[in-house]
Amino acid sequence: MHQRLLVARRGLMQLLQILPLTGRPALFSALTLVALPTIIRAAANGVVTGCEFTPYLPFVLIGALLLRWWLAAAVALSAVPILGGFFVTPIHEAACFLSSVAMFLASSAAIIGIVMMLRTIIAAMQRRGADKAASDIVFSLRGGEVWASWYGEDPPLRLGSRARVAAMMKDFLAQEEVGERLSRRR
Repeated sequence: MHQRLLVARRGLMQLLQILPLTGRPALFSALTLVALPTIIRAAANGVVTGCEFTPYLPFVLIGALLLRWWLAAAVALSAVPILGGFFVTPIHEAACFLSSVAMFLASSAAIIGIVMMLRTIIAAMQRRGADKAASDIVFSLRGGEVWASWYGEDPPLRLGSRARVAAMMKDFLAQEEVGERLSRRR
């Protein structure tokens, strides 16, 4: 279970680290993110009546993950006239429509804001981690086993028993010393 959570966390961090799409792929994605929920809403029109923005919310989230914030906001904003023009026609539903629009836009703003905040936090963590050298290894001893961990990486790696790791480290240091002596002679 813990391993699956780590994999999911890494996947989410990688997704949030991806630079947002730009250019034609971004425009195509934005149009698709408006068209798909509109098709879903049209298919459910006989079952769902009134001011339902629900099909659009997952696509706003996908837009927030894939696109720049303003383009994700455009996806959310474009849903309002589409839903109002195609699906909400009777005048007596105007009050329902206005309250639904307010709830939908507030939800969309929250989704986009949270994704942008997570991106900012991850970027800050990476900048802070970049200040540390890649060689910053922390060794620890737990239950007679030596563990190594690197800054910003999980989980720690078990290297072996204390005696075995100590012998390997002595061998490594001896090899390094021989290498230095040979390079000084040249």
